[in-house]
Amino acid sequence: MVGLFPERAQAEVWADRPYALIPCVLAPTGTAAPADGGHRVTGRWSWGSGVMHAGHVMVMALVTAGDAVEPRLFLLPREEVAVHDVWHTSGMRGTGSNDIEVADVFVPAHRSVPLLDLAEGRSPGSLVHSGALYRTPLVPVFALTGAAPVLGVAEGVLARFAERTRGRVMAYSGERQRETTGAQVRLASATADLAAARLLLEDALRGVVRAVAEGSCDLRRRAGARLVAAHVAGTARRVVNDLCSAAGASAQFADSPFQRAQRDVNTITGHVVFEPDAAYALYGRIELGLDPGPVTLV
Repeated sequence: MVGLFPERAQAEVWADRPYALIPCVLAPTGTAAPADGGHRVTGRWSWGSGVMHAGHVMVMALVTAGDAVEPRLFLLPREEVAVHDVWHTSGMRGTGSNDIEVADVFVPAHRSVPLLDLAEGRSPGSLVHSGALYRTPLVPVFALTGAAPVLGVAEGVLARFAERTRGRVMAYSGERQRETTGAQVRLASATADLAAARLLLEDALRGVVRAVAEGSCDLRRRAGARLVAAHVAGTARRVVNDLCSAAGASAQFADSPFQRAQRDVNTITGHVVFEPDAAYALYGRIELGLDPGPVTLV
């Protein structure tokens, strides 16, 4: 993400360290007013993942000029923002995704990029770095890489379920769970669902990479990435909840990896990029030739 900004901004971020941990909030819940040499940014943003260890933050704000509204991504030093301790959640606790507040802070022009440039893969950083990744539209990267750990958690739960089922003896009946039809069907169904989800995700990734190389990563392809991400995440969530319910009540003890996986998956799939109705409707609109709107993540 830092590599998508102008070279001057990159130099400022990496001046003191060879890496950067930066929360990036794409919800446009702030405003920015044009000022001499940049913008003055004000707003409050939720889901600032990683902000407790960040040196900078990125936030999306709306710039209004006459009748036009332009979403822009702004890069600010961590010391110029306030962080509100609100991340008290059931899942994904380790991300520390607290709220970020900016109160009328000046951001110079080289530390902001229009969302449209990011969405279409023509950011300032693409002129600095030759790699295809820097010409890749932002939303497919966010959506598909976000879906990957959700799928990975589900695959991990499936492996643990299989291991647990082989040795588990059912209470009261004394029956071995591996000999029950229900356990066998759940294992097989989850295996097929996650294998299909992985194929779908990998196919979408290959499609985006190929499209960028050919210079043709259009709206339909970008909307397709969100569609796939939402579908994969939804499949993973359903499989995890199904397997956790079949793993027995003891799977809900605090030291059980099942309950942690369940909490984390249910939390991450609440992200707007994985919201199925929105992702499916977006793809449908674009496939049917309708405009997705100026601030839609696509």
